[in-house]
Amino acid sequence: MMRLFTSADFDACVDLYITTFAGPPWNETWDRQLVRDRLSQIVETPGFFGAVMEGEPLTGFVLGTSEPWHEGTHFNLKEMCIRPGLQRQGLGTKLLEYLAKQLEARDTKRIYLLTARGDITEAFYTKAGFYTSPKMILMARRIEQPA
Repeated sequence: MMRLFTSADFDACVDLYITTFAGPPWNETWDRQLVRDRLSQIVETPGFFGAVMEGEPLTGFVLGTSEPWHEGTHFNLKEMCIRPGLQRQGLGTKLLEYLAKQLEARDTKRIYLLTARGDITEAFYTKAGFYTSPKMILMARRIEQPA
């Protein structure tokens, strides 16, 4: 069952985030407090919106922020997780479909996100109807610490 995120879901989302990103393809080690800080920052941002897929423990979540734009509201999908072992069974697609319906009811015009190029996540989002924007690019600049 899918439903909107509530503050009672926060700790379960932290646990799921740590578990999900510890496995392939990410193989990342996240400190619990750092994940709490990261997800808190998203949840506390004006325009926050999220959904969860219930399960015991939590099966999945998607979090992001709605932002006003000249052509209508856009949603910046910041984080999405499906429990390892339950991935590649269509649950992520169902969660994205639920999110899209909820956002459409709020007159949102577009969902955008950042993901790793050439990764299985890029293929997942492409299959779910996302595309590489011909108008936008991601640019980055390293901030080097003085020696």
